[in-house]
Amino acid sequence: MNRSLLRKMILRTLKDYLWDEEDCVLTEQEWDQLEMKIMEQITEEDQEEAMYAIIQDVVYDYFTNK
Repeated sequence: MNRSLLRKMILRTLKDYLWDEEDCVLTEQEWDQLEMKIMEQITEEDQEEAMYAIIQDVVYDYFTNK
């Protein structure tokens, strides 16, 4: 999957949970961690068509466990 597309999708999801765009700043390690979790779930479940739902779940999990 294209990394820049994945990051755009993650950023769009982050904006759903945050009020200000300035709050969407992640470290490179946080980006890598989110990308890795998303790609693992897509690969394990062979669910490319469910990518949006997987991204939503991973980002939600990130905020609730932070």
